[in-house]
Amino acid sequence: MVSKSPSGATPASLRRTHRGLMLSRIQAEPGVSRADLVRRFGFSEMALTRIARDLLGAEIIEEFDPPAPDTGKQRRIGRPRIGLRIIPKGVFAAGITVSAYFSEVSICDANGQTIARQGVDNTSFEDAAETARLYSSALCALINETGIDIDRIVGVGVALSADTSPDRNEIVRSEYFGWGNDGGQFWEEVRRNTGLPVEIENIANALALSEMRFGAARDVSEFALAHVATFAGVGAVSDGRVVRGASGGAGRIGHFRSETRSLRCTCGRNDCLNLSATGFGLLAKLGKLDHDTFDCSKLPVYARSLLAAVDDASNADHLHEAGLRLAEALDPLAKILAPELIILSGTLGSKDAYFKGAEQELTASFGYGPDSGFRLVKGVVSPADAASLLALHTFCYSDRLDFERLHNSASGNVKEAASA
Repeated sequence: MVSKSPSGATPASLRRTHRGLMLSRIQAEPGVSRADLVRRFGFSEMALTRIARDLLGAEIIEEFDPPAPDTGKQRRIGRPRIGLRIIPKGVFAAGITVSAYFSEVSICDANGQTIARQGVDNTSFEDAAETARLYSSALCALINETGIDIDRIVGVGVALSADTSPDRNEIVRSEYFGWGNDGGQFWEEVRRNTGLPVEIENIANALALSEMRFGAARDVSEFALAHVATFAGVGAVSDGRVVRGASGGAGRIGHFRSETRSLRCTCGRNDCLNLSATGFGLLAKLGKLDHDTFDCSKLPVYARSLLAAVDDASNADHLHEAGLRLAEALDPLAKILAPELIILSGTLGSKDAYFKGAEQELTASFGYGPDSGFRLVKGVVSPADAASLLALHTFCYSDRLDFERLHNSASGNVKEAASA
């Protein structure tokens, strides 16, 4: 049904909301008919026709005659059923992934397929604003190389290891990069350099939203995603919305208490999950570290070492053991949130040995099974793709779509073609 809106909602805001609902359903169900949409959302036929006409005119969707189901019966004679589908090259979204593992900029089409990407050579993450300038310049270069009309790019998603406040466009803090509150500098640099709307999000949250729209949690409204690489964090989604907490720091399971180690977490303790269930702890066990306290300046070193370690089959037992430790955090997470799914993702979390270790310990020590109320699954979205998919989710399949810009772009194309 139509979403209930505040009493102060205007016709324009309702159109934006309904437009986002329609686009989301058309993307999820290519070939859906106008009649199906009327029944699903409760729009009047007149309202739906108007929105569909606008989206067709803006070259975001198109009509087509879907193939008839293969039922063995002759197709009914009469007016063909007209379906709606997204035009893949109708809109695009851009992404910036700031990570020692996946350091790149990318562009995807309206269906979330990556069409261009470029690695960013970055060996230092000391200054947030300078990092933003480096990545946004690389993104502008990629956009120019592709020749995509920038007016067809709905926005830029930024995914990084930090607590963020999308409402204030701020990075609140990042233990991983050693940043404090940036006062919106990162957001402003990217916005100014690209001229596009920007959404900055924690990598776990960006992955969770991407999995909800395009991956393992498609159409699931209650789930959690554990992103495990150098450290661990969770993106929790309830009723289709990210759970942020009062300060934007929800999901910091890396600071759950675990076994005591001869290491020091960024918080100063020696018994955090970050030291036993993550890449930092794994590298220490493998003798790959010459220090016992996390050092932000060594992020590229951690990444290179961990990527080599997880691809070495002889380390499978160590990955399995780290997965066992993660289960200690997943059990209370499941009891508090009661999710339908818990997704494991990330450089370490996506590996078979790690996943099996978590699954085994959940079963052996916490009674995980068919009656647990949730399923443990692997993520299907790469962290490298989460940023552009975040932008697509935020600026296309929502009420934040800048429809006027897309409509004007389409109208300009028609005029140019007519005068050619």
